[in-house]
Order: sequence, then structure tokens, then C-alpha cells
Amino acid sequence: MKITLAVNGKRHELDVQPMRRLLDVLREDLHLTGTKEGCGEGECGACAVHIDGVLLNACQVPVFQVHGRNILTVEGLGTPQSPDPVQTAFVAEGGVQCGFCTPGLLMASRALLNGNPEPSVLEIRTGLSGNLCRCTGYGRVVRAVQMAAGSTSDSASDSVSMASGSSPEVGPAVPSPGDDVLVAIPTSINEALGLLANGDYTIFAGGTDLMAAFHAGKPLPAKVLDVSRLRELTEINPTPQGASVGAAVRYAELHGHSKITMIWPALAEAARLVGAPAVQNAGTVGGNLVNASPGADLVPVLAALNGVVVLVSQSGERRVPVTAFYRGYRDCDRRPDELVKAVELPRPSSDLRQVFFKAGTRRAQSIARVNLACCGRLDEAGYLRDVRLVAGSVGPTIMTLRKTMAYLEGRSATQEGLAAAAGNLACNEVSPIDDVRSTAEYRRTVTGNLVVRFLRTFDG
Repeated sequence: MKITLAVNGKRHELDVQPMRRLLDVLREDLHLTGTKEGCGEGECGACAVHIDGVLLNACQVPVFQVHGRNILTVEGLGTPQSPDPVQTAFVAEGGVQCGFCTPGLLMASRALLNGNPEPSVLEIRTGLSGNLCRCTGYGRVVRAVQMAAGSTSDSASDSVSMASGSSPEVGPAVPSPGDDVLVAIPTSINEALGLLANGDYTIFAGGTDLMAAFHAGKPLPAKVLDVSRLRELTEINPTPQGASVGAAVRYAELHGHSKITMIWPALAEAARLVGAPAVQNAGTVGGNLVNASPGADLVPVLAALNGVVVLVSQSGERRVPVTAFYRGYRDCDRRPDELVKAVELPRPSSDLRQVFFKAGTRRAQSIARVNLACCGRLDEAGYLRDVRLVAGSVGPTIMTLRKTMAYLEGRSATQEGLAAAAGNLACNEVSPIDDVRSTAEYRRTVTGNLVVRFLRTFDG
């Protein structure tokens, strides 16, 4: 595929296999080896770059997606004569030892400071949560970012003017005869649906799971349909009745949206806990749904909030409640000719309490051992109403805790022993398995404890 991009202010025209990782193209074709090969799964941050000013992991980006875009690598962050203030601070504070992870840490630090010039320590740690460093120690890195706080950067990302791939100055990416994968990049949803109706395409948007799977040996698909730039899929539309969240909306956009945070705080919290910033800048709502992982973070919340999946094809629209969308492990109710367009959420009552809990191996970048979305409210007499409890990672699909919900509905929130009894019910209601991340017994216990924790939010 023939693509055009700008890297550190220099325009490049390349003929590349479209599904090659941007990481490999930077290192092997452009010889920019500051971008490191680490985990290959988007968990270590060693390959972090800026694409159109957004922090992303180069191992999770197929090169066809950067056509017409601006890329900044660590080589363009500063020069020996004029280093970026972040680079100066890392040296001054001793934030460098072996140096392998340093380029990714620098790129993540600069992205953080570009958006938040005076971050708190917690915000710094959150901003760097996707970057692993095993020898320097995070304390010195945090102090380096504090030292650089308030600084600006004159890096190449600000000096290059190159429009997106749809710009007439660049034109569309052009397939080459030797491409290993046929990539279609539709400009409208109707065009996308026409392609789906006449061919077996793998739908691609954020690619955070797919790119890791391909790198691990999963065969590449013959045809890929990139829907990441379709306007109809990238919008969040609040209405008096609720909201429509496009399938290509990124996690970062979701938890950064003021209406979502205010009206659906549990959804915003779930989006905030999906991976670290570079993953949140790539992964999408639709991907989290159709990946059909039992440990998906958004899905229990969307189910608890009575979300409805909107699927479209040339035959029209079809709406499926999130609770009915899954038929089994990694199996969802989407036909090959259908595209997930959005998730519709009804507006909850203003007194509905919403909570999302996630138990993982660490605070960032972990797949849930157990997660739980909880909703409920108190009526005027102090009785529980509209209780919804949906758990993930405790079965082949999400699980609505119907017995526990039925027990709680209409009971006084102050009833003695209520929380303990409900927690015990929830513990026995789920049927998890032992696997590499956790044991069944642990998952049962944690599910019960999280139900207790939710009920205690009604105390006082």
C-alpha cells in the first residue's frame, strides 16, 4: 500500500504491507530505533509515539492507519543542542538508567504535560501508568516530570502541517499489487455497509486486541474494513432521553466527556480503567463490545445501565439489549453483514447510584479478575429500588446477578445483615473457573465483597 506520512517533520512516501506495525516501519524502514520493541501487546509503553499529537503505542497501530498523519518519535522530541525540557529534567533527576524504557517514558511525559502543564503526583502516575520501568524507579521519573511541569515543547509535532488521510492534499492510500491484506477505508457508513454485504471483512477500529493477536501468531485476515474515521461512529450524542455513543468512540473520549461523567459516572469510570492512556486513546466502545471478552470493562456497565446495541446493515437497523447480545464465550449477536453503529443509553433517574468496581493484578493495564457494575436507588421510605448488578470475568459472558437483585429489591437499606446476606448470595450465584489470572474461589469471594461494598455506599 502506498501511503504518505510525516515523521518528525519530514514527509515520507512509502510502499508497505498495510498490516505491518507502525513500530516495525519506524525501526526497519525509517531506522528510527529510539522507538523500542517491548511486550508487543501495548502493556509496556516502550514503543510510545505521538500521532497527530495523541499518545499511542506503535505496536498497536497498523501502518495503513497513519496515512496522512503526523508522527513524533523520541528522535524528534528534541536535539542535543536543544533538548526538550522533559529530556533535560530526566537527566537532572536521574530518571535514566539502562535507558530501554526511557524513550517511551519521555513520550508519555510530554503528552501528559501538553494536556496538563501542572499535573499532580497522582496525575503524573496515571499518565505514566502504561510505561514499565524496572531499574530506574518511578520516584525519580515522577520528580523529573514535576521539574518539567509548565514547560512547552517546540518539537516536530507542532511544526508540521499535514492533514488527515481524507485531505485532498494527500489523497487516499493506494493499494499495491503485493499487499498481503486488502484494506478498505470507506468514507461513509453506507459505503462500509455495501462492502460488508459483498465480502467477508474483518472490521477494524482501535485494533488494541487485534494487533496483539496478530503479533502473537493469529493469521492475518484476507480483508480489513477500517471504520475508525467514519463520522457516524465517532460521535457522542446526549439527548433529553439519554445518549447515543458511537462504536468508534475511544475510551479516552468517553471518560473525558462532561455529560457522560455527570450522568453515567460508572461508564466513565469503566472507561478510565481500561488500560493506560495510550490504550485508552486507541481502544473503542464497539471493539470492547464485539470482542466479547468475559473480562471486558465497559460491557457490565452498559448492561447494568440498560444499554442497547444498535446494529446496521443494508437491510436496516437492529437493536439488541446488551444483556442479550452475548450467546457464549467470544460469541456475540452480530451478523457478518452488520456493523455496530452505537450503543444507546436511557437517561437514568437523577437519584440512581452507579458504581463500577474492578479487581485486577495492578492498578493499570490489567485484565479484570473480577469486575462488577452496580446501580440502585432509595425511594422516599429508604427502600432499595431498581437494583442492577452485572459481573464480568465470572463466567463465559457477563452475568446479571438476578437472585441477588431480587433479594435486595424493596428491602430497607438499613436492614441488619442485609449487605452480608446479599454478598453471600452473590458469591454463590456466580460460577467462575480457575485460570491463569485467578481461582474460582477468589472470584466468588471478591464478587460477594464488591456487592457488600456497593451496599455500604448507602450508609448514612
